[in-house]
Amino acid sequence: MSKIAVAAGLLAAVLVACQQQESAPKRNPRVAEPSELAATMRTMTADMEELQAKAQAGTLTLADVESLRAAHEPIKTATPTKPEEIKESYPGFAEAYLANLDALYDALKNQADREAQIEAFNAVIATCESCHQQHCPGPLERIRGIKVAE
Repeated sequence: MSKIAVAAGLLAAVLVACQQQESAPKRNPRVAEPSELAATMRTMTADMEELQAKAQAGTLTLADVESLRAAHEPIKTATPTKPEEIKESYPGFAEAYLANLDALYDALKNQADREAQIEAFNAVIATCESCHQQHCPGPLERIRGIKVAE
């Protein structure tokens, strides 16, 4: 094999490697990383949007809610973006949210009918809505869109 062929092969390998690295998403250095609380809230929103169809169908499971409860527990202690803007009411909302997840779990455990499951699911979402009316109104429209029509 000629030196030119070997050099061309190495160059091709380097170019492929560089292209693969460039395909990774780049983070905008001017945009700050989300706070712990913001990241937790984004996870919570995605989780609830994912379970919306199950709530609509009345097919939520105990495992679904157990998983949410564990994943969403950090809302009580996660560091917010602007700690000085957190009102005294926030811890109560966080506890109410988790209590409503527990009530949803209990409804499922007690084999509640579809309407009771939807009511319990919507109570969880209503807690989010109430908190965001006082603390961070930006995502209110998205939160309201997660509710299930009864």
